[in-house]
Amino acid sequence: ALGDQQALGRANPMSFGIALSGKSLRSMEAVLRSELVEVLRHRQTEHISIVLDGPNFVKHSAKLSDLGVIFTRMQKLFSSVAQAITTGPTTRGPIRSDIMAHTAMRLQAIYASSFGMNVAVPSNYDVLGESLPSDTLSQLFQLLFAAQNDTLLMRVSGEVGRRSLVHLRHLVSHLKVTESTMNVDWKDFAGTRYEWQITRESADKIIATIDNITETRSETKSFDGRLVGASLLRNRFEVLLDSDTVIEGKFVSGLANSVQETFGTQITALVDETEVLDRVSGETKTFYTLKAIQPFSAAIN
Repeated sequence: ALGDQQALGRANPMSFGIALSGKSLRSMEAVLRSELVEVLRHRQTEHISIVLDGPNFVKHSAKLSDLGVIFTRMQKLFSSVAQAITTGPTTRGPIRSDIMAHTAMRLQAIYASSFGMNVAVPSNYDVLGESLPSDTLSQLFQLLFAAQNDTLLMRVSGEVGRRSLVHLRHLVSHLKVTESTMNVDWKDFAGTRYEWQITRESADKIIATIDNITETRSETKSFDGRLVGASLLRNRFEVLLDSDTVIEGKFVSGLANSVQETFGTQITALVDETEVLDRVSGETKTFYTLKAIQPFSAAIN
């Protein structure tokens, strides 16, 4: 219903009736969000299961040097995705210390398997019901699921940035060279289970897909327009520009309040604009990440 209402809002941005109905639906969304916050405050930890198999993982044991490489690559991949959803995919340089602290993965236990491990990350839900570790895991699995599909990887790479793709490629390359397989499993707060597996056969496809996707341009820009579409639950936005063009994408973690307060108004949007090329098809797509919002009046004063 909210999506349909926002579509009407884009077509009739000056309609008072449509704006009023949108306000009512957003109030309902805010109530649902507050109820979700109450549920989530009881969730303390994100649990990830990792199972490794191969020549270096036999008799319920693991070669330490091999395990160290895999842990390092997984941690770098996890933290780089967190940085992308916090500050945008164009961010360069060292990952912020607070992001590193909130995404520090800890080995909790091992269990009977070729080599099975439970890894934990504190959920750290805030008063708005946002959790960087949980949001990062959700985005990470989107990346993992897209890794064997050129079209899907183009979209996800525009959201997570080249750094995350490089870390994923390093992880997969190591698993391939060591003839290892890997299964990663996580269940979110709603009970939805996410499971990703890499085999010796799929490793080549993943590497080829990543190599096929090239980031040709990435820069930060500001646009003037009206915020005509948003989902606080999925962190999505739509801005109708003064040129009647609509740009859409994800907004960074922590921006939900600003999106809610400025919805339907004229704003100046600070966005990361990322252009991605599929080398095989020659197709180029542009993706947007909303990093900050200014009321339009403040932008022109």
